[in-house]
Amino acid sequence: MGGSENEAAGQADRHPASTDSDLLALPAGYSMHEYRIDRVLGSGGFGITYLAHDTHLDCPVAIKEYLPRDTAGRSSDLSVRPHSTAGASAFAWGLDRFLHECRALASFHHPGIVRVLRYYAANATAYMVMEYESGEPLDRWLHGREPIDGATLQRIVRPLLDGLETIHNAGFLHRDIKPRNIYMRADGSPVLLDFGSARRLGAPGQEQLLTAVVTPGFAPAEQYQPDGRQGPWSDLYSLAGVLYWLVTGHLPTESLARLREDPMPAAAAIGRTDLYGKAMLRAIDWALTPDENLRPRRVADFRRACLPPAGDSAEAGDSPAALAVLPAPGSSFSEGCSFIGAVLFSDVVAASATADGTAEAAHKERRQLLATLVGQAVTGVPAKSRLAANTREGCAVCYVGDPEDALRTASLLGAAASERGLGLHIGINLGPVRVQPDPGGRSRLLGDGVATAFRVMRLAEPGEVLVSAAYVDLIAQLRRSAVASFKALGERRDPQDRVHDLYLYVGSATAQASHPITANAAAAGAVALTSAVIDDAEKLLTRYIGPMARILVRRTLPRVGGRDELHRLLAEMIPDTAARSAFLAAATHSLQQSSASQPPDSARRSGTASPPVAATAPLAAVAATGGLAEADCERVGRILARHIGPLARILLRREAVRATDVDSLCRALASQIDSPEQRDHFLREAGVGKGQG
Repeated sequence: MGGSENEAAGQADRHPASTDSDLLALPAGYSMHEYRIDRVLGSGGFGITYLAHDTHLDCPVAIKEYLPRDTAGRSSDLSVRPHSTAGASAFAWGLDRFLHECRALASFHHPGIVRVLRYYAANATAYMVMEYESGEPLDRWLHGREPIDGATLQRIVRPLLDGLETIHNAGFLHRDIKPRNIYMRADGSPVLLDFGSARRLGAPGQEQLLTAVVTPGFAPAEQYQPDGRQGPWSDLYSLAGVLYWLVTGHLPTESLARLREDPMPAAAAIGRTDLYGKAMLRAIDWALTPDENLRPRRVADFRRACLPPAGDSAEAGDSPAALAVLPAPGSSFSEGCSFIGAVLFSDVVAASATADGTAEAAHKERRQLLATLVGQAVTGVPAKSRLAANTREGCAVCYVGDPEDALRTASLLGAAASERGLGLHIGINLGPVRVQPDPGGRSRLLGDGVATAFRVMRLAEPGEVLVSAAYVDLIAQLRRSAVASFKALGERRDPQDRVHDLYLYVGSATAQASHPITANAAAAGAVALTSAVIDDAEKLLTRYIGPMARILVRRTLPRVGGRDELHRLLAEMIPDTAARSAFLAAATHSLQQSSASQPPDSARRSGTASPPVAATAPLAAVAATGGLAEADCERVGRILARHIGPLARILLRREAVRATDVDSLCRALASQIDSPEQRDHFLREAGVGKGQG
């Protein structure tokens, strides 16, 4: 791809200074597909990175645009065009490499690497969509924490090495590892960002078109030369430079100045062996050797030299981040899945610092007690409908069953903490959550739903339970009397200047229990509902919010008198406006289909009718928009689902709007399948023939 960004993709919580590249940027509010540009995050010689909003999923994303400013510029129609005929070939080659590498980077599935969600061509150039990772760059995160201890250093190093190994195994180099390109999430885990300088190992031809990527102090000498012999050892040099800075507090000397006579003190000579150990310091010096031939050749070599095997560190077991995940995930969770969930985040009140370090030890003990209390508070919640994790920043619990379980947990947790004299901050939110495995085999909770719960929690005073407006809106839909359980506080700003509409939970110790579906409830208001309509509503709602749909449908039934009212109330529980409208359109279509093709309910009860078919209206709506037959969309969707699972329906809805025929739809969907063999298999099954690579 070539070129380095001034800001790591998707991570800046600040507005960078204006640059020449910013003047070439797309305007705020500009829309491409389902993405709306908000502002520029950063820019460099080969592209511009934007903060954007995914209007389908209602979440922030980072989008990188290929725009090499030396060879191309922005036209009046916002397209990107080469400055001259002579530069057109360089631009075209770079664009082709950008797309090829987007495809490879999109295949990386590792929590230590920023996730590439998709890529596409537009405005005569190409765009790469990445997850927006909120957090702080490593240098800012470190402020006030230095010197970090050995256990913290290992928690940073392990996932970065694992992520770097994933990159190298795929045949790529990162080429720009530095503190600014390592972000620390709210849970204390690191993520490697900014692949604007990444390049394929041994990429043949035209290497001279790639500008030398150098960050003084962190770039090895071979990266100063376009034809320098670069390899995994080059990235290890850069990572070791970051570690040198962490353990010594000094930036590494520029590599070119170290070639003849090395003036830089060794980490083993000035680093604290009592904190980091001799092995770690010597490994850092090894990877920082100016001569690339004398460095470790692979990540595995460096890992063996600097880290004990996972689980063998005595220090690691003492840290809150290393405690076991509280309840194991149930069958409702799958690794890498995304859904809407209620999230409770809690943390202990920080103690005042003391010179003798007793406050830090006491804080660690309180964190361990918090983990125990959270584990006890969630025992009454079915294991299949909740997942909890202990992080560096506190304890997070996600609920995908009854959302009021979060309030019940908060009440139990608050009472138990009060009995033990433990001060707590508690925040609750409703939003998108993703479950992802970490290198240690545990499940991690990610997504804006979790991040916002953490921010809400930080605004709570000791003993308070603060709740986001999104969560209150949902609870009010389920239980009209719930309004009295919350006190509106208005808008509050967090330290990153984000605005949150907050409520204080002042309700009873236990929230109202779920309503079972009984004969009395049906007689009171659900007499017009059939089992087929209820099943279809549940299946349809699941497409938009995930596993919580089952509980929400059951909780809503006693309050409705017919199908239309059921669908209207369920739609109000969907946070995203566009998804809400699509749900209502889908429900309307489903009812029309049911009225035309289904026999009366008495016939179904007598066994003369077929089982109801799940609602397919979302596909019908996009099929009509794109000029495709609904039956073709359904057929292609079923085939795609066999290759990539539940994500198939989301991709199908996106691509069907733009496709002109079944052939173009299938080829667009095939590009989302990583394996060439599976891609060709999908196209053959869909009747398109052998796919293109």
